[in-house]
Amino acid sequence: MNTIRLVLPTVLLLYFLWRSLRQRVFLLGLPFLMNMYYSVFFDRLKPFWLPGRFEPADHMMLWLVATWIVYFDLVLPRRRRAVRERRRLGPRLSAPEEIVLVAVAAYSLVKIGTTAVQYMDLGTAISQARIPLYMFAGYCLLRGILCHASRKETIDFLTAIVIVNTVAAGLYVLHQGLHLYIYAGVLEYQYIVVGGEVLTRSFYFMPQYLLLAVGFCVARRKWSLLWVGVFAVTLAAIWLSYTRALIIAAIIEIALILAIRLLTRGDLWRTIKRGVQIAVILTLFVGAVFILLPTQSGYLMSRLTEATAQDSALEDTSMGYRALWWRTTSEWLGDENRLLGVGFPSSAQDARATDTGRMAADIMWVPVLWSLGLLGVAGMAALFAAFLWRAASLSLTSAGDAALLSTVFFGWIVAVVLLSLREWVIYDPWHTPLALSFFALLTAEACRRRVEVREAATTLGDHRLEA
Repeated sequence: MNTIRLVLPTVLLLYFLWRSLRQRVFLLGLPFLMNMYYSVFFDRLKPFWLPGRFEPADHMMLWLVATWIVYFDLVLPRRRRAVRERRRLGPRLSAPEEIVLVAVAAYSLVKIGTTAVQYMDLGTAISQARIPLYMFAGYCLLRGILCHASRKETIDFLTAIVIVNTVAAGLYVLHQGLHLYIYAGVLEYQYIVVGGEVLTRSFYFMPQYLLLAVGFCVARRKWSLLWVGVFAVTLAAIWLSYTRALIIAAIIEIALILAIRLLTRGDLWRTIKRGVQIAVILTLFVGAVFILLPTQSGYLMSRLTEATAQDSALEDTSMGYRALWWRTTSEWLGDENRLLGVGFPSSAQDARATDTGRMAADIMWVPVLWSLGLLGVAGMAALFAAFLWRAASLSLTSAGDAALLSTVFFGWIVAVVLLSLREWVIYDPWHTPLALSFFALLTAEACRRRVEVREAATTLGDHRLEA
């Protein structure tokens, strides 16, 4: 097993580097593999994690910058560059979604400034604000690369990421479902004894792109045995996560993607066919896991029953805690800070920052409220709403690969919004450089669509002149 832990990440890295020789966007494989570090043992490749005093997000940000520099050949003289793109952060802003994003980023910078002035310590304010800084900086770098890449390159790259995630999902199932302890030595979140059998709940090495994989499978126009297998393994990983919110998010994602396909002109038969295929797979899957993994499945059913037995969602124990965290943070802010937040003080400057950091793992909106206030919460909600509008618009007006990408992104973003009520999603401090990758991918698709519309209009104008 030790050999696999070392060989697997090395092989994956070499594969992405080899693919980048023909499709340069595959250089992004490095930061994406770093984002999946525990799940594919990428933490074993020590040269990428030096110096040791850095946090994982620091290393990811560093290598994302390096990838961006290499992608655009910025270390070479101008005459020798293969990519001579002037706008290395991408074309003009896509309204309205990127206008909202810039506004939220600008507001975050203002709050960093006010925190620095209040405590007379700029360095600490910047350090405490690394999460939003890395989120927005990572988005800009990803935007530049992805807007330059073609649609086919993007699909090929996402296909590779989904396949790698499926490998990680398979290992996760072996570890958590069959107790093979693939990830021996890594901290487990929880041990539960059910019917005399010890079960583990683990999030630290959970595959990072399960919801992307679900959307990518459901939105595809054609399925092969490969994609049936990817879908089944992904479902197994979601099932064995014992995470009710993740299961609900996946179900809603599937339903929304099928609904979009149904609304797309001429896709009625394919939608019905895909719905039947998914129903058959789900039926066989549920039957198989109850036979092969009765204890694990029984435990999951008990958790689902506990949630549905309540009269309302807030009466569920888990959601009750989240509501309590929100009320507590709001009370701490008081009337004087509730609208604008307190910014980014350190624990030494405000002891409550430690508690809000702990609560953030259970609900994304707590750190937003604490740092940016209700204004920041409204801005973040508007950000997700604007990008969802863009994804839905592109999904309903595109065809072929363009529709595939935009539909996948729509389902993915909806699922993230749902999970934000139960965990920190984009505010996960170990993954922030790629936290807004779904926004960057969607923006790149919107830019390609804009170029295609403009070219089509130009061609039509030329034809009219000729006539």
